[in-house]
Amino acid sequence: MTDLSIAILCGGDSSRFGEDKTLVEVDGVPLYKLVWSKLEKKSDDVFLQIDPKDEYDLPARPDLVSETGPLGAIYSALTHAEHDWLFVSACDLPYLDTRIVEELYSEVESETEAVIPRWKSGYLEPLTALYHKSVLPRLKNILEGGTRKITDFLDRLDEVKEVSVEGLIESGKIPPDCFYNVNTQEDLEDLDIY
Repeated sequence: MTDLSIAILCGGDSSRFGEDKTLVEVDGVPLYKLVWSKLEKKSDDVFLQIDPKDEYDLPARPDLVSETGPLGAIYSALTHAEHDWLFVSACDLPYLDTRIVEELYSEVESETEAVIPRWKSGYLEPLTALYHKSVLPRLKNILEGGTRKITDFLDRLDEVKEVSVEGLIESGKIPPDCFYNVNTQEDLEDLDIY
């Protein structure tokens, strides 16, 4: 896809995991490289979104605002993105299925500002989602106002399209474990591929 940028978010503090989980290896491959290998062919503009003090051996762009969590990382990635649409992915999704990129992108309409997977429970997956550059001014304002919650930001957008995760799974478009993320050592130990 040539009109879509992809950012893999690598700047979290991994507090629940106890060490930098981006570097934790699954079958001998660091998590960030595992996710990269899945997404690299989906765009001509793929990059890691990182804390400026970190170093990686893949194309990376630094966070532009500090201490702002994932919302700040999305802001930085959107600012760096070469295309109007940006797919963001957390770096800790070992079972990520790249069909999610096309499925979300197929929901884009002319006024759409974001496309977010949503579970039946109401839980959103805003770190595996699509954002349009048009949201940047509002994102900047909300960060300057001290807000760090992604849901507060999404509430301020006019055209957020939510896509049913269960619907995608039931139709066979993504596997049930597509959003399985590694937050703790136990999550890592539970991996089938570990």
